[in-house]
Amino acid sequence: MFRNLFAAEWLKLRRWPVAWALLGAFLGLMLLALALWALVLALHAGLIGRSRLTALNAAQLAQIERQLSFPGIFGTVLGHINGTGGLFAIFLAAGSLGGDYSWGTLRTLLVRAPARGTYLFAKLAALLMGLLVATLIALTLGTLVALIASAWLHLPSQMTVGALLALPLGIGRALFVILPYLLATLASAAWGRSVLAGVGGGMIFLAIDVGAGSFGSLSHLNDLTRLLVNLLLQPNINTLVMENAALFGLNQGVLVSSLDLTQLPSPLQATVVISVYGLLFAYGAWRSLVKRDVTGAP
Repeated sequence: MFRNLFAAEWLKLRRWPVAWALLGAFLGLMLLALALWALVLALHAGLIGRSRLTALNAAQLAQIERQLSFPGIFGTVLGHINGTGGLFAIFLAAGSLGGDYSWGTLRTLLVRAPARGTYLFAKLAALLMGLLVATLIALTLGTLVALIASAWLHLPSQMTVGALLALPLGIGRALFVILPYLLATLASAAWGRSVLAGVGGGMIFLAIDVGAGSFGSLSHLNDLTRLLVNLLLQPNINTLVMENAALFGLNQGVLVSSLDLTQLPSPLQATVVISVYGLLFAYGAWRSLVKRDVTGAP
């Protein structure tokens, strides 16, 4: 049953024009960001025009160089996956489940395979597979950008076997970080039985989570406040994102001075806390799907 449902979900995802539009928009924004960083380096090096840009210090310039060369480009791309990619993943998940209510395909699927939990698991697996494919495409484009930037700007690149072997771990972390937002969106779409409810719920949760990240300054007060702040989702996500960056030789603290890396939870705690959030949202999605009637187009 799972195999058949997964095949159906994957077929819908591959033939859904919105999914390709979201992928194109994400890749376009990523390439734009990489091009802007390359432009900054070119201006600092005096490669464009006669004037030179001197707004960044040596440490910041070195960090940008690592972001645009090997193996740092892998960490840069995965950082975009966990940044703007998470936003696009919310729209993808909301349209995937909410659309089944609107189009009436959920009713048809459940007639042939009435196990709603299996249907939800198959949809989640198809969404993660889609995000994995998008990540691989993004890494391929990032590799091309790094080759061009390294040749143009004479950047020091060090492609090692270790960096290539670290890619599966980095990709797994990036998708794991997105998982709570994906499940929160599925839970909202199942509860509201519409695309709008999924998008609204996912975006509200994202806004609350990012806003709660501003409480990070309270972790300096004492151990109790640090413990409470680090039970929020955002600090734990920051930990794994920073771990991914460090995996490929990047230090995001150089460019993001407002983030105190010393106050972040450990990678083990981050993994546990994100898993707990994910399980709670998965239960909410399953319960809403099972307990609420299926409505929509016949």
